[in-house]
Amino acid sequence: MAMKYSWFHHHECTTEQADELVASYHRRGATVERSLNRDNITWTVSVQLPEGDKAPRPSKVWQNRAWG
Repeated sequence: MAMKYSWFHHHECTTEQADELVASYHRRGATVERSLNRDNITWTVSVQLPEGDKAPRPSKVWQNRAWG
């Protein structure tokens, strides 16, 4: 079965943040798109990431055996 991919968007990024995100995702081999927002100042970075089959595990940081 092929892995399912979906788009994730980083909104309202500065130019420096967008450059860092694009470089980081390119190093990982992900498909990345960068588009200028309507205000002509901020960017939206979109990346296609794989979806997992399982739900994320709950954090055990706030669980205590005494609490049940």
